[in-house]
Amino acid sequence: MINLISFGSDANRLWKALENERCITREQFREAVQQARASGRFLTDVLLHNEALAQEKLLHVLSTTLQIPEVRLADRVISPGVLSLIPKEVAEQHAVIVFKKIKDVIHVATTAPENTQTIDFISKKTGLKPQVFITTGKDIRHALRGYQGELTEEFSRIIELSMREAMAAYDSAEKMANFVPMIRMVDTIIERALRQKASDIHVEPTSNKISIRFRIDGLLQRIVELPTPILPPLIARLKLMANLKLDEHRRPQDGRFNHVLDNREVAIRVSAIPTLHGTKMVLRILDTPEKQLGLRKLGLNTMDLHKMKRHALKPHGMILVTGPTGSGKTTTLYTLLKMLHKEAVNICTIEDPIEYGMDGINQTQVYPDGGITFATGLRSLLRQDPNVIMVGEIRDAETAEIAINAAMTGHLVLSTLHTNTVFLTPQRLVEMGVEPYLVASVINVIVGQRLVRKVCSHCRTSAFFTSKIFDRFRPLCDLPTLLTQFHQLGLLPPVTDPSQLKISYGKGCPKCNGTGYLGRVGIYEILPVDETVRGLILNRAPGETLRQAAEKNGVLTMHADGMLKVLTGLTTFAEVFRVTKD
Repeated sequence: MINLISFGSDANRLWKALENERCITREQFREAVQQARASGRFLTDVLLHNEALAQEKLLHVLSTTLQIPEVRLADRVISPGVLSLIPKEVAEQHAVIVFKKIKDVIHVATTAPENTQTIDFISKKTGLKPQVFITTGKDIRHALRGYQGELTEEFSRIIELSMREAMAAYDSAEKMANFVPMIRMVDTIIERALRQKASDIHVEPTSNKISIRFRIDGLLQRIVELPTPILPPLIARLKLMANLKLDEHRRPQDGRFNHVLDNREVAIRVSAIPTLHGTKMVLRILDTPEKQLGLRKLGLNTMDLHKMKRHALKPHGMILVTGPTGSGKTTTLYTLLKMLHKEAVNICTIEDPIEYGMDGINQTQVYPDGGITFATGLRSLLRQDPNVIMVGEIRDAETAEIAINAAMTGHLVLSTLHTNTVFLTPQRLVEMGVEPYLVASVINVIVGQRLVRKVCSHCRTSAFFTSKIFDRFRPLCDLPTLLTQFHQLGLLPPVTDPSQLKISYGKGCPKCNGTGYLGRVGIYEILPVDETVRGLILNRAPGETLRQAAEKNGVLTMHADGMLKVLTGLTTFAEVFRVTKD
């Protein structure tokens, strides 16, 4: 079998075979090689997911050249038991299907037969010997439909077994929560969420069902529906795991627990609240390794990255991160703390709740029943000889006053505030009772942010600007002015004709669940408090005046930064307008 990882002479050999059969043009092959290099995918995987090519002919040539048998899964009925030998998430992520089992041998179809790491994983997981076949992306998607209903069927079996055991023993919900089938159900839900990189799990009772939904890339997706009789033991099981009171059904409760998956421990925060049809629970997945990023990986452009580093390294003052819930503020703060963490620096935090534990940083949890609020906790932290203080959120005038005073007395203070734009932040602090001269003198920089979904790298394609696209978005943004601004700031090369620009979008594939998006990235507006901004704050200038002055000084609004990410292929017009609309 030839090696298509190096994209060298073996790729040339493949090109000649495809050229002889007239399967593909030289330009199409060159684009496939470039796409494979950029995304880290195998060349065969890229080719076999490109439905603009004659897939049947292409498959035959690849099979002959690579000396791997071909298979068309669209013509086969695959047993659910065979299909489920590997999890759906693995099948989607690696475009691989187990479609047949003969004694200790399994037949494995894939668009990337050189992905030996995945084949070895399947062999170890199943304990069987894999025989590899090559197939098309369309066939993989067809076979993946066999997984639909798999979770519902599995839970139906678990429910039947649990209810049968309960009825036989006349057991309560609390005892049913410890039944092995119920434990397996909850573990399956959590592990499915972790493998799909969900940030939250919603357990929502209604009048006639229980809905399980995952928040993936910021949007909720329904995963499975369960019958209402299973709600009491399901809630009881989750309460046991989070160490909550089982007999409390009238008051909200909060807790947390850890779940181990693939030798990795993940913290999960639990919130329970009574509703009309029973207790609703939301599980927030705090997957620390995914959050330990550098500033560059957060999505900051080169100009804003320089601003952030410069202000974060100042020994005193305040950095405020603004935005709504779920906009990534906490991740930004933790990334800054990670950058500032050194042996000679004492970092203390007061948080509600502590989302990610960080070694070497002193983290305190808000606990109102014990007398620890943001304000009282912050006062105590000032007696701990800190260099850097992180306040999870400025919620009231008292906390704002103490934080401002801390920033004035030689500490670097990091915190968050709920405002729609950075330009409204000074006004918000003044409304909370902080004097304008204090706001102007202590704040180093204000960061506003949102999260947008990224174009899926596995099904990414691009197209030139058309008049139809241009006309559609013309009322929403002045593209020629933005292009000029990006060039003047050194963020893009000069563009004389917008119709020569390309925009990226995802066609939809198994790896992004057909959405065309996979993962998220931040869009930002970063406002350094310079002399011009200080003067406007002192004069209580409205947010719009502040914005106009900042833009003249080269500050990009969130909308403009989002458009920059559209033009560099990270996201789409629709996604930027979705999260930045007023």
